[in-house]
Amino acid sequence: MAQDTGFDLNKSLEEIRREAVEARNMTIKTDNALKSLHAELKVVSHQQAEFQRRTWFSTGAAYLGFLGVCVGGAVALSGARAASASEQKQRLEAQLSELTAQLDRQRADAAQVEKAERAADQVYAMMTTLQGDERLKGVEALAKLDLSRLSPLTQKALKERASLLRKEVGASVLERGKAAFRRGEWAETIEQLGRFMAMSPGEDEALDASFFLGNALFQSRKYDEAVKPLARFVEGDKKARTRDFALIMLMQSHDMLGNKDKAVEYAKEGWQTYPASEFRMQFINRLQRAAAPAGAPPPPAPAPAATTPTPAPPAAAPSTPGQAR
Repeated sequence: MAQDTGFDLNKSLEEIRREAVEARNMTIKTDNALKSLHAELKVVSHQQAEFQRRTWFSTGAAYLGFLGVCVGGAVALSGARAASASEQKQRLEAQLSELTAQLDRQRADAAQVEKAERAADQVYAMMTTLQGDERLKGVEALAKLDLSRLSPLTQKALKERASLLRKEVGASVLERGKAAFRRGEWAETIEQLGRFMAMSPGEDEALDASFFLGNALFQSRKYDEAVKPLARFVEGDKKARTRDFALIMLMQSHDMLGNKDKAVEYAKEGWQTYPASEFRMQFINRLQRAAAPAGAPPPPAPAPAATTPTPAPPAAAPSTPGQAR
């Protein structure tokens, strides 16, 4: 009995010892597991800290990038607005300059119109208040007036008044000029006919006066002034009785002025157009001088083709009495 009790006691002690060993082993395993878990927790904690730090850096970089984009956009928008404002400013300045220039032009035009109106009033007063031939000063002033700046009604009134004066006074001035021409008073002829031409007469009267005026200027040796009225007469009336004489004066005037080509041109026209003219030999002589070689003696003059005497050279050219046409 005592032996069985000892055996049971040993068996119980053996079990207790085994359980204690197992508990100790379990404790060691648990401790190792805890140590491993602690190590893993440290690794995870370190990784989490690294991840958080990278997250902070990434977030900061993202914020900085977003801030840069915002700043860049703001700068670009501000630049675009500034460029648009600058362009608008330049456009407005150009418009202002243009409007200012237009205003200045309008003011200048208004001043010119006002000046022309005052001049028109003076001209009309001269044509209505002066006495006798003095009214022709108004007609002469009208020819120098810029009618484009006057109203149509003012232009019509001035032109009608001038037309009446030309009919009323112009005829007497033309006759006085012709009478002075017949008397050989060249200065008086030039003055009277010059006043008449300044009145812008009708074409027929202007051509008539042009011959006498050009002739008087030619006789006064004012060759440069004589060319214009004589040329007007020659070109305007190709059937005039005195056109051949006007061609002679034109030819000699251009010779005196050194216009040899024009002199030859008029000599050729006179020679071809007027084969029976009393001045034909003068046309022929001038053409022969033009055809002669340089330095050659002048050819002898052919026999006169007409019994009437030819006019003298320009230095002593005689006047032509009587009417021009």
